[in-house]
Amino acid sequence: MLQVKHSINLYLPRFRPPQLSAAMQRLIKVCGGALLGLVLITALLFFVKLYLQNQFEFVKQEQARLNEELSVVIAQLPNTVVDKNLQMRITREEKLLAKQRRVITFLRQDSISDSSSFTPLVEQLSQQNVKGIWLSKFEVINQGQDIQLFGFAKTPEQVSRYLSMLGTQPAYQGRAFKQINVVKGEQSWNEFFLSTQKEETDTADSFAASLSGAGL
Repeated sequence: MLQVKHSINLYLPRFRPPQLSAAMQRLIKVCGGALLGLVLITALLFFVKLYLQNQFEFVKQEQARLNEELSVVIAQLPNTVVDKNLQMRITREEKLLAKQRRVITFLRQDSISDSSSFTPLVEQLSQQNVKGIWLSKFEVINQGQDIQLFGFAKTPEQVSRYLSMLGTQPAYQGRAFKQINVVKGEQSWNEFFLSTQKEETDTADSFAASLSGAGL
């Protein structure tokens, strides 16, 4: 019996396993890449989460430490509760101080400019030297806009001379005396009243300064 030997070439194309199509290969590659990307993203998010948790814990501990330090500092501060009685006293003293300042402002008018001070009016009034004139009182009213003079004179002519000399002073230039009243008094003296204010003008809120016993 003859033995027949057969030889088979397994490398022939018909013996190779079937290959996937190009489209299927691309699909597998895309899916593999997407899966790898998801794994990487998941891992990245996991590490980010761990980092944020660590940062949160650190901030929380730091806040707790700062709160403790703040509590210690507040405990060391003195009592800052305002005493009502002291506050009322301070308010009362402030009102009194404001009144005193207003008084000082009136008493020290010479420290203000001549346009808002009564000092020139008083100084130049005292510089008049007319014989036979006795000035008993003067009033500066309407915040220095008007002045009123009271006194006695030997004759009415002396009152006229007194007004003429007074009008030469800088503080009285341009001031017209609208009220000139001379009344015959007892014995030989005449009482006079001079004013730059109209007779019907209200003087209820006027500022008045009186000078008594001045013989000018």
